[in-house]
Amino acid sequence: MGTERLNLKHDLKQLERVGGRAGNDTIRLWEGYREQAYLWRALALLQMPAMALTTAAALIMYFFADTIIEVPERPSPGVYSIKQLPDSQFINAATAVVNLVATYQPAVARRQFKTARKYLWEPALTEFEETMMTRELRAIEETKRSQMFFINPRLIKVERFPELDTVVVRIPGVRQKLIGNKPLPADEMVYYVKMTTIPRNVHNEYGIVVYDLKLRRVDERQVSKEDKMQKRAERKSQLKRMRENTTR
Repeated sequence: MGTERLNLKHDLKQLERVGGRAGNDTIRLWEGYREQAYLWRALALLQMPAMALTTAAALIMYFFADTIIEVPERPSPGVYSIKQLPDSQFINAATAVVNLVATYQPAVARRQFKTARKYLWEPALTEFEETMMTRELRAIEETKRSQMFFINPRLIKVERFPELDTVVVRIPGVRQKLIGNKPLPADEMVYYVKMTTIPRNVHNEYGIVVYDLKLRRVDERQVSKEDKMQKRAERKSQLKRMRENTTR
């Protein structure tokens, strides 16, 4: 019995030592991660009021927010006459159409032609359907042809014919075609875009439509020469009218 008691006391002392070492190890571990523990506890404490404030703000916005439905304006009735619109509006419309049909890549040519079709009016619409939307578009997609048209803004010209309710915009430039990656010889071209106006709507703010679109192969020198000749003819006509008025 005496030996058993001694052995039991010895075992209890060893357990106390082991327990003491475990406690010391736990204290050292806590001291090593104390700052991180404080940080996570602070975040947890901050998260609770932040979550409460966020929930309250969401509820306030849900119950007190005004629902606003934006309805587009009704189409403005009436028609703009060509006299009411400045040259810049016709130049913008003509340039948009020319860029859509004259600068393209095979992947987007069909989409661009469909967009250009929205600007067209009879008889240009029927002609565009028969040529550009069928034969030309098929050739572009089959041969992988790309094209770029570099507009020369210096030679853009606007002519008005009020008696015909028509505006003609001349858009000259250089056309460059590419078959695949192989460029073809560049050529100088001029687009003549004839336009008029129809009742305006939400899709066409000014009611400008193209009813004729012609392409002419001519260089810059010839265009400049024709402009000079036209100015001379206009001056002669003005002088003739002035002489006729003075003789009367």
